[in-house]
This record gives sequence, structure tokens and C-alpha cells, in this order.
Amino acid sequence: MSTSAEQSDVKPSALAEIDREVLGPLSPPRPLYWKVLTLLGLTVLWGITCWVLQVRLGMYLTGLNHPVCWAVYITNFVFWVGIGHAGTLISAILLLVRSRWRKAVSRSAEAMTVFAVTTAAMFPLIHLGRVWVFYYILPYPSQRQLWPNFISPLVWDVCAIGTYLTVSTIFWYVGLLPDLASARSWWLSRAGADHPRTKVYRRFALGWSGSSEQWRHYGRGYLYFAALATPLVVSVHSVVSWDFAVANLPGWHTTIFGPYFVAGAIHSGLAMVLTLLIPMRRVLKLDRVITMDHFESVAQTMIVTALIVGYAYVAEPFISWYSGDTFEQQFALWRATGWIALFFWALPLLNVVAPLSFLCRRVRRSVPALFAIGLLVNVGMWLERFVIIVGSTSHDFLPHNWQSYAPRPVEISITLGFFAFFLFWFFAFAKHLPTVSMTDLKEEPAQAGRVAAQTEPHRTAAPDVRALREGVTGVFRRSDELLAAITRALSAGFNRMETFSPVPLREVEHALARPASPVRLWTLTGAILGLVGGFWLAIGSALVNGDIVGGKHPVSIVPYCIVAFEGLILLGALANLAGMLLHARLGRSRLPAGFHDRFVLDRFGLSIGCPPERAGSATSLLRESGAEEILPTGGSY
Repeated sequence: MSTSAEQSDVKPSALAEIDREVLGPLSPPRPLYWKVLTLLGLTVLWGITCWVLQVRLGMYLTGLNHPVCWAVYITNFVFWVGIGHAGTLISAILLLVRSRWRKAVSRSAEAMTVFAVTTAAMFPLIHLGRVWVFYYILPYPSQRQLWPNFISPLVWDVCAIGTYLTVSTIFWYVGLLPDLASARSWWLSRAGADHPRTKVYRRFALGWSGSSEQWRHYGRGYLYFAALATPLVVSVHSVVSWDFAVANLPGWHTTIFGPYFVAGAIHSGLAMVLTLLIPMRRVLKLDRVITMDHFESVAQTMIVTALIVGYAYVAEPFISWYSGDTFEQQFALWRATGWIALFFWALPLLNVVAPLSFLCRRVRRSVPALFAIGLLVNVGMWLERFVIIVGSTSHDFLPHNWQSYAPRPVEISITLGFFAFFLFWFFAFAKHLPTVSMTDLKEEPAQAGRVAAQTEPHRTAAPDVRALREGVTGVFRRSDELLAAITRALSAGFNRMETFSPVPLREVEHALARPASPVRLWTLTGAILGLVGGFWLAIGSALVNGDIVGGKHPVSIVPYCIVAFEGLILLGALANLAGMLLHARLGRSRLPAGFHDRFVLDRFGLSIGCPPERAGSATSLLRESGAEEILPTGGSY
């Protein structure tokens, strides 16, 4: 998270206003909300019922045939994986480049990623038919000594999607921690400690207090999560594209699929951001938090992705013609004139021409236009996956093998059911968790050009909980008052202190001269173990299977790099999480001495540990620095 000096102070009224704007919509829902949620739940149950019927009676209920063995289910899989990419783009990549417009939309985009990838993961199981044999593809020891073949792109999918879902969920939850603590304090002040929501928020906030030690380790850990997720967003849809590109079918066997799929994934994900956030902004009354400037930035990004997708649409038939391959040429001609032509020609209109209307400023600042174009792109990107998958399988090399395809009711019902599954979880998230990152919003400076308080770095002892139980705690309205109090305390010889704030304060870390967070060592160790473990797993499996094809050795290092990369990201993220939780002392039920609930909402605190004989001096120091209230540390919470 950004912790620059100029972002360290916001007016208390602005802090309280942000709390009110973001946490206010978490009030008990109206009957209409429960009706919509019930309708979505019933649709999900209908989709699951159709799935159970398909498992019981067989895949003949679907429109699958020979040779169209991949169709709507795999289309849904690729579509939902792509939807999740915008969340990682906004939350991770734009965080690393310090983009300001991501702050208001990152939380919802991250939630969208988690729910979309969860939905995507269901469709390979649905397509499998015999869902109970899915574990054959998992690498585990068995008496039969049958191990997955890590040269297969289908196994790469399991590694990539599993890693993506795990890392995205952790990244989303870690970003929620400070805001869950704010929700905990908000509900505690309004409904009491016994309210169910207060208890739930308390449990999932993991003891977050906003202390400088927590912010120090949390900031590093969150940054490393973003660094790990950034290459992951590129790799996942590249791996999905290789499901097709490594197959020798017309329309699939092309090297453009990697960047083509990644750009299309981000394009569809950004369109889904518009589709979801525009009605959410209106229903939850977040107009002052999510502004037209944020939507305009999303629209401008979509112009870039639309141009990349448009380039791919032009390059693909050109490559077919220029290659001189008869099969590629006849396939390109058939796709433009055969039974799938209507869908094919709709793609440039929906995915390129429609979003390029954002070049007009009036269009990209019109809420109805943004919502309509977002819907059109979502439809277009689903059709694009349908054309790619069904087109090539239905029209391969042999004319007597050509066949048309149409989805049957069971496929349509399952598809609609899992669309409702995605919307059900997003609706539940929007009403029960903060939909906007309050921490990011509170980092905005209240006044342009404010000069931050300067303090000389002074190495202090790491805060000791036992030492801080004796002393006093000052409550401040502004962070510059807190920094002034730190300067006075250091000058007076106090070296046992802890600060609390609703936002990360780089100046505090500078003033106290705390050492660098060791979380990076955890991350590096986990990444190295994941890299080595990935190669070890793939090579060991190959040697157990001992499959020698064409006289080649069973071990193939190049494709194993994919497995090793996913292992690097997965174990690096898990180790990063473990290091952050350990060093930030998260996961404990007791909050630290000196903490007050206002410190995660709209106040700043300085807790000075001192013996009783020096309490008077510390109290005077805090009062002179502008503390609006001074509490005994042991009884402040």
C-alpha cells in the first residue's frame, strides 16, 4: 500500500465521512435485497439440480457430439477465468505503478476475481461428467504408481487455476484486514459487543489494531503479494490459451493465443467491473466515493485493450492467409461464411467498435453508456470464447467429420445457474463487507501542499506488550500532532512507545527508525522452495511413469518450468502470509495495551510505556502536543 509522506494526514471530519460512506451501507438489508438474493439462490439450486441430473443420466443430455467434445462448459471456464483478471490488474499491477484511480474500485474488483475464479473452477468438473474421478489429475502418492503427466496443458491448468484462486483469495482477505477492524469498531459502538456482526468482524479482523508494528510488516507483505500476483495474471490466461494452442487444430495452433487471451481477459474483466460497480454505486449510494473519474479511467483502459483485441482479430486471418496452410485458409473462410459466421462477425462490433466509442469523452462519462457498453463487451467476449472453442472442434481437417452444435436446455440451465452463483456471492459481499478500501481512501491528503512534520530518526526498542501496560495513551485528531508528540517523547528520553493509526504513516516508521521487516525473507524462502518443489514434483512424476515417446527421455525441463513457476508463486504467497501474520502478531484474540476502537476509525494514538513516577511527565508531553484525550494505557480498551 502507498505510504508516501504527503498522504499521511486527512482531516478527522474526512476520516469520519469515509467511515460513514463505506460502512453505512452495511446496515441491515431491505426486503428487496433478500428477494433478489433468494431469486439468485433458487437459480443456483436449479443449475445444481440440472448438474446432478446430468451426472446421473449421462452427458447425452448435452449438445456435445463427435467431434464437438468441448463447447459451452469450456467456454464458461475460459470466460470466467478472464473475468477475474481485471481484479488482479487493478489491485496488484496498478498498485505497483502507484495508480490513484484504483483505490475506489480495487476492493470490488478483487472480490469479483475470487468469485469469478471459483465459478470458473466448477466448469471443468461439470464438463468432466464423471466428477468423482477428478482426483486422478492431482499429484498424490498411490498404490498404482499413476502420476499426472506434467507435459499436459490440462495439468498446467490445475496448477495455474489452483494457484490463482489461492493467491487471489489471500490477497483479497489481507487487503480487507484493516477495514474489517474498522467495521468491528463501527458495529461495536452502535450495536455492542454481543451483536453477531461485531463478533464476526472481530473474529476475521485477526486482532488488527493499526499499530505501527502491524503497519510495518503489513505494508511489506501486501506489496510482496502484489509483486507475486502481477506475473501470475499474465501466466494464468497464457496457460489457459495453451490448452488450445498446443493442439494441432485449424484456428487453435497459433502463437498469438497467449497475448490474445491475456488482453481479452483484461478487456472482459474491466467490462464486468463497469457492469457490477455502476448498479452497486447507485444502490449503496457510493457516489461520493466511486466517482465518474474512476469509471472514466476504467473506460480509458478498455480503449487500450480493445485495440489489442482488434489487432488480434485482424492478425488471425492474415496469418492464416500468409502461412499458405490449406487447412488454416479453408477454416478462416468457413468461419466467416459458415453457420458460425453470425457470431464471428459480431465479435469486432461488440468487442472493438463498441468500446472504442469511449474515445468520445461524453460517452465515457455517461453512466448509461458505460453500463450498456460493459454489457455488450461481456456478451461479445463470451461469444469470442464460443467461436474459438466450438468453431475449431466442429470444423477440423476431415470434411466427413464436420458437425454443427447447439446447446441444450441442461447446458443453458447450468450456465445460468453458475452466472447466478457468481452474482449471489457478489451481492452477499456488497452488503456485508466494505466494498471500498477505506485505508486507501484515507491516505488521500486533506490539503494540497501540506508540509509533513519532520523528525530525526531515533532507534527505539521494539514495542514490548508488558512494558506498555504501564503508561499513558494520547488520542489525537491529526497525524501531525501525533508526529509532534513522538518528537517530544524521543527528546524527553522515552524509548518505549507504540503508535496507532487508521492509515500507514511512513513518517512514524522513519522517526522510530525501526529495522526492515523480515517478511521478505519468508517470501524469498517460500518462493525458492516452491520453485525447487515444482521441478522435483514434475521430474519425479516423469521418472515414475517412465513414458518414452519417440525415443525421447521422459523428463522435459521446458514444460516443467510452468509447474515450477506456479509452485514459486504459491509457496511464496503462503510463506509471505505466514511471515506477515507472525511478525505483525495477527490472529490473536486480545488487542494490545493502549489500543482504542477510535484508532482504526478516525483518530491517531500514541502509547508511551513508562513507570508510574514518569506518568505525569508523559501526560504533560502529550497534552502539549495537542492530545484531545489522555487515557491510562492499561484501561484504554
